[in-house]
Amino acid sequence: MGAASDRAYSRKMRTPRSKKALTVQWKANPSCKIWFLCRGNLICTREASEGQAHSRAESSTASTSSRSSTSGYSTPAARDRSIEDQAVGTLDGAAVQLLQEIEEDRPETPTSDAGEMDDALYDKLKRALMEAESLKHEAYEETRRRQMAERELAEASRMADEAERSNQREARHRKEVEEMVARERAAIEQDRRELDDILEKIRKVDDRSAELELQITSSERTMNDLEARLSESYNLLHTLRQGDPWSTATESASESTEDGGGEQRVSFLQLGYSELDEATKHFDESVRIDGGGDGSRGKVYGGELRGMAVAVKVVNPDVAVHEARFARAVERIGRARHPNLVTLVGACPAARAVVYELVPGGSLEERLDPGGGSGSAPPPLPWHARCGVAYGACSALAFLHSTLPRPTVHGDVRPANILVLADNAPHGWSCKLAGLGARGLVEEREQPRPGAADRAYADPRYLAATGELNPHRDVYALGVVLLRLVTGRPAFLARKAAREAVDGRASWQEVAGGWPTERAREVALLGLRCCGVDVEAEQRPRLPAALLLEEARGVLEAAVSAAPSRSPSSLSESDGAPSYFLCPILKEVMRDPQISGDGFTYEAEAIREWLRSGHDTSPMTNLKLPTQQLVPNHALRSAIHEWRHRQLRAHHRLH
Repeated sequence: MGAASDRAYSRKMRTPRSKKALTVQWKANPSCKIWFLCRGNLICTREASEGQAHSRAESSTASTSSRSSTSGYSTPAARDRSIEDQAVGTLDGAAVQLLQEIEEDRPETPTSDAGEMDDALYDKLKRALMEAESLKHEAYEETRRRQMAERELAEASRMADEAERSNQREARHRKEVEEMVARERAAIEQDRRELDDILEKIRKVDDRSAELELQITSSERTMNDLEARLSESYNLLHTLRQGDPWSTATESASESTEDGGGEQRVSFLQLGYSELDEATKHFDESVRIDGGGDGSRGKVYGGELRGMAVAVKVVNPDVAVHEARFARAVERIGRARHPNLVTLVGACPAARAVVYELVPGGSLEERLDPGGGSGSAPPPLPWHARCGVAYGACSALAFLHSTLPRPTVHGDVRPANILVLADNAPHGWSCKLAGLGARGLVEEREQPRPGAADRAYADPRYLAATGELNPHRDVYALGVVLLRLVTGRPAFLARKAAREAVDGRASWQEVAGGWPTERAREVALLGLRCCGVDVEAEQRPRLPAALLLEEARGVLEAAVSAAPSRSPSSLSESDGAPSYFLCPILKEVMRDPQISGDGFTYEAEAIREWLRSGHDTSPMTNLKLPTQQLVPNHALRSAIHEWRHRQLRAHHRLH
């Protein structure tokens, strides 16, 4: 024990009192047996504890084994405890070694130098404790550094794991999004293909519909032409049998209308509003053309529809139009088919528009102006061209008045409604009559009151007596047109000028400049008779309208035949010939007419050449011929022969 214990020694001391002794007693290895001495006297003894040593050894071994077995999964706290145990074990070992050294240095018998030995042992123990404390501090610092490093490593590992998991989640999400986008793209592509297929089918259907409509229109025109030719053939046949040309025309027209046609509904081509809007450039005023006052308060636009030049007449929106009445009026217009009538193309009830073929020659009104040669206006027509135009108008009116059960009245014959067909050899000048049935498109209450121009072409006697239109209305208007053709003056002045020339109060050179005197006198007298004025017998009843028209056709045909540069050879071909005298293939007057299997009559050589070239279809209808046998048309041949002789006699009489 130390020097302090030696000084406090007494015989009754049974426990260590010095710090050194107490430290050794508590911290020495339990397996060591320790004797505590003071001044050479034994104070007490601490027996060795084998169980505690063994238990501590087993605990240390188990702890070491546990730490070894779980070193791969140890936590920082466990590792800290391991380091502390190692430090404590080191300190215990140093204390044991120190006690052993004290035990070895202690003399077997107490001597006087025992105090000095205790001081030396104390110094050694102090140094050992200081070294242990230093080692413990170093172990603690090392433990703390390791803890910080391990915490940083654990945090970095945790962050790395979290980043890896986030990356995996992002990759899975990206893969799902890509798969969804791929599915959406595939669905969109499929929809686009289906839409393209649908649009292609719609386009094909539209194209087919347009083709069928054109075919229907062409078929309707062909059928109307066939009916007109058939009626003309019946007309000619009846003329040859009965010798009454006008009654034949009436029967022919009645057959072509099939019991009057009033009860028979004929369909017409119904056009869409978008088609008319595109054809007229959205109904632009720049494409508007003069339609000639037909009384329906409308506008007429020029345009191109399905590759064909057309005139689109639109009823003004402020005029009441009944849909059923409009449709019936269009059907009646469509039933009237004649070479000298403007052809109906179709109608659009939604736009309240009627579409006709466009006649590019302009109206007769534009060609009667004496100053028409100036500026952009067309030049006035020569006298023989005026006769050709008037002849075409007479033919159209004769056809309309021949319908049954009652005649069809145009009701608005005037130069503005007579469209000029330019000189087209060998047929010469002609016209197409427009405005037929236009008044029926609107309600009766919407009909405008007749103006000054209307009254000039209206027959006052018949209009006032019956209050309804009749063929004499058309004949009267035609007479006014003839007088205007001769005199070139307005309607009200033309009749007065013609009367003065016929009575000798004025010369024909003054009244009808540019006309041959004899031709001017004949046409003027014809016009006066159509107007109900008979210079030779004014009190005589007026002739029937049919006879007046027939007379007008004869006078005008003779005038056209006597035109300059017309020779007998040219007259013998096709000039002024009825259309049914012409071969559909050669477009010339036939010499040997033959009836084919399609019912049409052709020049014998032309139809035989057609059949020899390998054709088995009709040149007119393009349908297969039921037979290739030809039948001579004796009635038509006789009529052509008679016409040639009549033309030749007229030519010799004039020259």
